[in-house]
Amino acid sequence: LAQHAPADIDTLRPALPQALGAKAEEQHSFQQMVLDTFKKLIADAGGSRAAAVQTAEAAVIEHQALEADAAAKLEAAQQEESAMKQCEVDATGALAAAEEGLRSADGALGVAKEALASAEGAARAKGEAARAAEGVVGDEWIVIKDGALAGKDWRARDKHIKKVVALLGEATAPASLCAAAPATLKERPENRGPFAKATVDHTEQALHKHVAALLAERDAAVAAIKLTEAQGVAAAQCALEEASSRLSAAQDASISAQNAWVEANARVSGFKSEKLSQRREEVAAQLEEARAAEKNFQAVLATFEASTAPPAAGADSPVALETTSAATATAQPAAGADSPGAPETTGA
Repeated sequence: LAQHAPADIDTLRPALPQALGAKAEEQHSFQQMVLDTFKKLIADAGGSRAAAVQTAEAAVIEHQALEADAAAKLEAAQQEESAMKQCEVDATGALAAAEEGLRSADGALGVAKEALASAEGAARAKGEAARAAEGVVGDEWIVIKDGALAGKDWRARDKHIKKVVALLGEATAPASLCAAAPATLKERPENRGPFAKATVDHTEQALHKHVAALLAERDAAVAAIKLTEAQGVAAAQCALEEASSRLSAAQDASISAQNAWVEANARVSGFKSEKLSQRREEVAAQLEEARAAEKNFQAVLATFEASTAPPAAGADSPVALETTSAATATAQPAAGADSPGAPETTGA
């Protein structure tokens, strides 16, 4: 039952021994509810296992019919496949030369496309670098240049300064400018002296010059693609189309014959497939497993019913009470056996 309805069994488990051990005339409403729920779980689990057996039996019968039908169709499919194979062989001989030309043209197109993709990737990288630099110059540089951040925001200010200095390094600015810029930019604009102001001006010029250079590199890369790689792809595409035109007459006949053979071969392969025998073993194993599970459940249920059935006489004897107490201890989780609440519950 724990496998069938684990949540319900976990809830019922602590209360079940007391409910089973109580005499019918002494049971209160909660104990009766516990027993009713337990009986329903038993019935549901038994029904589930019986249904599983029926489903598995139906699957076995259905698969047996499927195998018989497949055997009848196999011979006809083999004859058809043999005829289609001969047609496919004849068409393949006529097509071989044309296909070689098509493969060659297609390979050249693939090489040209790879070159185009590589060039486009390089151009995109340059564009992304230019946009990132524009973002630094357009936003973060203005903030620290104009001292727009309050003193309490010095962490954000230092973060902006690091980005500006990093961009200066990418721009190959003089090392002295890269060294002077951080301290200068940390000063408030009104506190900057002549040297600091000159440092800010030189920094700004270097940044704008670097952005302009990045944009120029991006534009040059895009222009080069149009003149070289894109034209190479267009030429390769034309060559491929010419090869396809030369191939079309032989290709139509070959494709038709090949498709017919492939379909016939697929039908034969399907009938010969080991999947049918594998499936036969699977459904047989599933039926055996379902029957074993049902048999085991009924055996466990019979043992449980025998162990909980009231004796014909001596129900209040010490031996009967010990048996009920032992069954209760077995049904409860081990962790609860030593809990402080266990004696109180038993007493209740």
